[in-house]
Amino acid sequence: MTDPTASGTTANAAPGWYPDGSGGQRWWDGTAWTDHVAPSPAAAQPFVRPALPEGARIDTVWVWLVALCYLVSCVSLVFFDMGGYMRAVLDVETSADPSALMGALTGYVVWFLITWLLGLAVWGFTIFAAYRDYKHLESIGVVRPFHWAFTFIAQLVYLIGRHVVLRKVSRTTGWPLWIHIASYVALTIVSIVWSLLLVQSILSDFSSYVRYSSSLS
Repeated sequence: MTDPTASGTTANAAPGWYPDGSGGQRWWDGTAWTDHVAPSPAAAQPFVRPALPEGARIDTVWVWLVALCYLVSCVSLVFFDMGGYMRAVLDVETSADPSALMGALTGYVVWFLITWLLGLAVWGFTIFAAYRDYKHLESIGVVRPFHWAFTFIAQLVYLIGRHVVLRKVSRTTGWPLWIHIASYVALTIVSIVWSLLLVQSILSDFSSYVRYSSSLS
């Protein structure tokens, strides 16, 4: 057992853990050894994932479904007739007949319910696809793949984490991630253009309504 006072310049070494000569540690209370022992602290070894073999099929249909399945829920936007709804509102003002407005409201409620159910179904299926992708990565030898449950937050979170992990074990290009981001950008641009055209149509209808109202007064 190593005497902590042997190499010190003071009569008594400070209390602490010191090697006991057998590969472990014993507590020195400042004056004598105690019965408290502990294993020697091992140097922390970084976790390293083994590399995948060349030619391992990383990206299957499941990850592509995670990357692009959300686009299905956007299809309902094509059937959203905000211009028709606004025209129905203006027709009520001019004709005092609420039947057209009730029809437009009914159509809007039906569209909203279908859109909500479709989005919920796509969200659930995307989570299932992420789970299948996770199990596939395990089957080809990826140790501790990025967990599929992050898809509950967003597909982008899962795809980014997945790409970071796979870059450590392979030379993947990460196309599902980049295509997913590109599709978001494209969808954003289309949405902006669609919104501008919709506003233009509504303003045109409103201008026509104002001119019609002026001609009656």
